[in-house]
Amino acid sequence: MKTELALPTGIKSIQVESFGKSAGVLEQPAQFQYQQDNPVSLTMAVRDSAYQHGCLHPIFAQNLPEGFIRHYLYERLQRHANVNDLYLLALQGSKGIGHLSYRSDMPAPEYEKLSLEDIIHWQGKESIFPQLLDKFYLNGQLSGMQPKVLVDIAGRGVIHQQAYIVKTFDAEFEHLTANEFICMMAAKELGLSPPEFWLSDDLSCFVIERFDQKDGKKLAFEDLTVLMGKQGDHKYQSSYESVLKAVAYFTKSQQQIELAYKYIVFSCLIGNGDAHLKNFAIQYGQDRTNIELTPPYDITHTLMYPTLDGKMALKMASAKSFPDYKALLQLGMKAKISKAAQIVEEIADGIQQYISSQMPTDLVPGLQESLYKSLAKGRVYTQHKSYRYDKKRKFN
Repeated sequence: MKTELALPTGIKSIQVESFGKSAGVLEQPAQFQYQQDNPVSLTMAVRDSAYQHGCLHPIFAQNLPEGFIRHYLYERLQRHANVNDLYLLALQGSKGIGHLSYRSDMPAPEYEKLSLEDIIHWQGKESIFPQLLDKFYLNGQLSGMQPKVLVDIAGRGVIHQQAYIVKTFDAEFEHLTANEFICMMAAKELGLSPPEFWLSDDLSCFVIERFDQKDGKKLAFEDLTVLMGKQGDHKYQSSYESVLKAVAYFTKSQQQIELAYKYIVFSCLIGNGDAHLKNFAIQYGQDRTNIELTPPYDITHTLMYPTLDGKMALKMASAKSFPDYKALLQLGMKAKISKAAQIVEEIADGIQQYISSQMPTDLVPGLQESLYKSLAKGRVYTQHKSYRYDKKRKFN
């Protein structure tokens, strides 16, 4: 069904809920006032005075759409409403990624749920994505530049969650869905435990499971732009050293620091030049303990796209050029990771094993050769002991 609702022409205030309970009120211009002892973020303690911000607070802005989807929403709605950030939050309602939900005068659309098979095994002449976007464009908000939509899926069998993220690509980044599928398969093979994901038969859609729920309860989600107090458009203005410091500060766990280091090493060796601050995040439950990194997500090999600059998203050792083995090792040593050399070499060997023997090379022309070039820079060709990849020794 098409969702044609009587939407309000504007939104002036929103009641913010954290883990399903009232927290406070958000108003224009960006002002948030706590009304209950219920924190919305690890960075915003409950206090009597209001939080004033020059623009929307990072914790509220982190899920706002960018690029294609934001433009699409404006095109659909701007003739009938004043579509600003507060309006987009109102549209998000309770469907956003993470622990926050927003109550306002915005009506909540209802949808007839699809099955996962409807998307993966679509038989139409054209991609199913435009139909999904037309149907679900009011169904929650997702950050990022890539065309994507949050789709309700009918739960049955092993499918427990009701919402999945469906992505597609445009002409500038051909085969991006298959590219992400291959890179996420590599992450899975190395034991980095990404969420469940699928690639449609026609290669037009990449589908990934939401990971912000556990045992039917929401988990908090705060990406590194939030934790560092940055706006989303500053997601490229930091360093991987700072990422590790932020993970250390908020998790207080050496295990989580090592996991973040593995994510960074993997992204560098796989040639992912878009591992920015919004692609690292933490999650936790309502008791706000056991703060951990989320599973890895949004991983692609960007070096094969000529319109990109071939650089990393963030700096390492004050540079954005992809690091060699020595630079990766120094990053680990600065974070006091005793097994840095072993981690780098095991990840390199694991990627080598995957792209040489298990990678579906026919999905993306030229990807295998480009991956080999990316991997070569970060590999070690010395007399050091080689930590051969072994499936029995996957990272835990």
